[in-house]
Amino acid sequence: MNQRQLDLPGMLVEAGITEVECTEEEASNALKRGELHVHMNGAVPAATIREILADEGTSLPHGYCFQRDMVRLAPCRSLAEYLTPWQVLRLFPKKQANLDRLTLAVFGSLAENQVAFVELRSSVLYLATLQGCSPAQALERLIESTGEAARRHGIRRGLILTVTRGDYGAVGLATLLQAFEELGRPKDVVGLDLAGDEEMSYAAELPSMFRDAKDHLGLGITIHAGETGRAENVRSAVELFHADRIGHGTAAGKDPDLMDLLAERRICVEVCPISNRLTGAVPPNEAHPLQEFRRHGVPFVICSDNPAIHQRGLADDQTAAMAEGLSICDMQQQYEIAKHYSFMEGLI
Repeated sequence: MNQRQLDLPGMLVEAGITEVECTEEEASNALKRGELHVHMNGAVPAATIREILADEGTSLPHGYCFQRDMVRLAPCRSLAEYLTPWQVLRLFPKKQANLDRLTLAVFGSLAENQVAFVELRSSVLYLATLQGCSPAQALERLIESTGEAARRHGIRRGLILTVTRGDYGAVGLATLLQAFEELGRPKDVVGLDLAGDEEMSYAAELPSMFRDAKDHLGLGITIHAGETGRAENVRSAVELFHADRIGHGTAAGKDPDLMDLLAERRICVEVCPISNRLTGAVPPNEAHPLQEFRRHGVPFVICSDNPAIHQRGLADDQTAAMAEGLSICDMQQQYEIAKHYSFMEGLI
């Protein structure tokens, strides 16, 4: 793929994708989708962002061009360049009413992509800071707002709470878990996610805190790892954090021993084909490791990551996966795979 806007229909033609026969059950599941890796702030439509910024009187950072910097349509030179939209995405919503506006727009976009259930990732600590409330209050608002939006669109949803790598990751996780406990361990919260720059260090106690949350609170664990080329981060996610799923994991495709480990332990990789190309996790001159995952028996599920930033949706990511060599039948099996590896036990 060259440095151009992603052309999904053209990619399909180039890949020679044709129709194949599938079972009746697989064909019926093609009408619905499960989404296991999507960030709420990366799923807010641009029009909604403009409305909220105007309503809250929030100015753009100096030199920031909304039309240029809020979307990513062509491969970026670095992950940092890809993340430019977050200079603005971290500035809202300051009002509870705009949180409701935001979540309703996000679930509207999910519904347009025929998403039947979603595990939505969000940073409650950012929300608490923006709205001047406690983490427990922010979590409660997030649960209520996303719950109402999900009901209005007929989508089942669970929440995954995101912690960012760095020196304060352990403090952030402890704060989130305290809020979770204060609210009586709401069933709406189904998992924890570690995200952020993979080159950053984290507190020595962080892995054990994730393990304890999994063992004692029943939360699923998903770790962003191997997105920036470090396969050892994927191994650490499995062996130290006891991850149930790996976010992206593209670097694992070049390590056969690691692939065998993922296959043996049935660790599901959350593959985001469009994002992987745009961030440079998969360079233009390399094949996506999707085929390697399949050859090694590593389970994977197709996800959208930050669909509004790409101006695409989960349906487009599944199309991109076919352009990377998967079949239509592979896509029609995705709903059941997503259900199997979902953390939403009892909610689907």
